[in-house]
Amino acid sequence: MSDNSLGSGIGDLVQYVWAGGAGIMGRVMYHAHLIQQGKRKPLLWVLCDLAIALGMGWIVLGLCNWVGMNQSTMQSLAIMAGWAGPHMIDQLIARALDKYLGPKDKGE
Repeated sequence: MSDNSLGSGIGDLVQYVWAGGAGIMGRVMYHAHLIQQGKRKPLLWVLCDLAIALGMGWIVLGLCNWVGMNQSTMQSLAIMAGWAGPHMIDQLIARALDKYLGPKDKGE
């Protein structure tokens, strides 16, 4: 079968649905934790974060496809990324850049 076949397109769509759903699951888990602590109202923030959750899941899908990871690993990573959210990912990237490229403010 060629890459342009209908089956391949449906398989790609299913991957996006799984990754987006896993990202949403991670964000819902994060908000459930905040609701239990009394820091958030139950519904409003979950609805506002759906776009972030979908994006985080799809970013993980692209990275996992790039490095050749399987679907179950991708789903687990998408849930973790959705739970951690963009701020945590930003902090991890900033720390890695400081470690490997040196701190941004060296007093130059």
